[in-house]
Amino acid sequence: MNKANVALREFPFPAHCAVAISSDIDNASSVDSFKEIMNYFNSSSNTIFGNGLGLEVGNSFWFYTNSNKPQLSYFEGITTRKSKFAPIIRELWKSGHIDTMHSWGNFDLGGFDRSLADAGLNELQKCSTKIPVWVNHGVGLNLQKLGNYPNMKGDDPSHDAYHLDLSVEAGCEYFWIGKTTHIIGQNSHPSITNKLKLGLQWLIKRTKYYGTKDPIYDDGNELLFPIEFRDGRKMWEFIRFINAWGQEHILDINELTKQLNPSIIKRLIKNQGYMILYTHLNEHVDLAGLPQSLVKNLFYLQEHVVNGNILMGTTSRILKYKEIRDYLSYKIVETDNEVKIEVQDFIETPIGVKKIQENQLMGVTFYCDTPEKTTILLGKTKLDFKINPKDETGRQSISIPWQNLIYPS
Repeated sequence: MNKANVALREFPFPAHCAVAISSDIDNASSVDSFKEIMNYFNSSSNTIFGNGLGLEVGNSFWFYTNSNKPQLSYFEGITTRKSKFAPIIRELWKSGHIDTMHSWGNFDLGGFDRSLADAGLNELQKCSTKIPVWVNHGVGLNLQKLGNYPNMKGDDPSHDAYHLDLSVEAGCEYFWIGKTTHIIGQNSHPSITNKLKLGLQWLIKRTKYYGTKDPIYDDGNELLFPIEFRDGRKMWEFIRFINAWGQEHILDINELTKQLNPSIIKRLIKNQGYMILYTHLNEHVDLAGLPQSLVKNLFYLQEHVVNGNILMGTTSRILKYKEIRDYLSYKIVETDNEVKIEVQDFIETPIGVKKIQENQLMGVTFYCDTPEKTTILLGKTKLDFKINPKDETGRQSISIPWQNLIYPS
């Protein structure tokens, strides 16, 4: 019996929601603009766009590019000669600010085969790097895409473009296949607005996309859901937010203004959900300055991150937090003078059992009636935590501190 009344809080105290900006590397304006926009979002130093926001915003990369447009990639074209962009990618691999592989490359003109994935994996291993997030890129000849849609061959072991085993070895554990949503906050409170949008997406799925296998709209509002690929591997699929409603265009730096409208941020906080926001952060960046309407909205977002209303992190960190929060297993051991929360070092999920490390417990928050008498242990290791004041529920809690990534100077 849990006399100490211990229970998990949904978000790290005092947050009411969580958000990550998930940026695809397509059509990045230049190496310089990539560096400057990442500095502006992540650092607190002076940048060409003004004082840095000090947020935590990740990005994605390609190893290769075979496109009719100039693109940024780790290697030059489909060779293994390192580009001038490669040192920047390696630096952000190390800091955790590049945590997403936007497929092995841009193969709009074709040319992908397993040997290219093998060479990319070898480079990651030489750099002792793991990439937790996979995001599909492109249509047509981008056969490396994963999922059972037309021209997606990356998880088909009978095809020359099969690579899923190598991608998993590279560290990928969360996969975006193509599903998007207009609902503000996944796993959020079932408001009337959310129910209406779910109903409309259900209708679109069965009319506009009638006959399409696994169309882009999903029936539910889950952030993470299990997917079984054609090679039998069970992994996590996740969904990304486009906008509150309306047609998707190119989702570039200019459209980010609409995606981060204060009304959306307010609604996300009210709905108490998770959001992985789909954008192309580095597309159409003008080094002469950002749109003032975007800057205004970014200041509004920054205010709510700083005051604790919003937990903001890279895509992989928000997804990992959600996974561990949902499947964390712990035991309460009580005596007259002490309450021990004994956390298991593994989680059992619908896709299998996973070991967890101490640093993956950042942000985990337990409600408890006697925080001054409570300890948290992972195995035999006593974990540091902070005691929080009462939140909107009137309950006190304790949190394993969430530490932001350190952006390289």
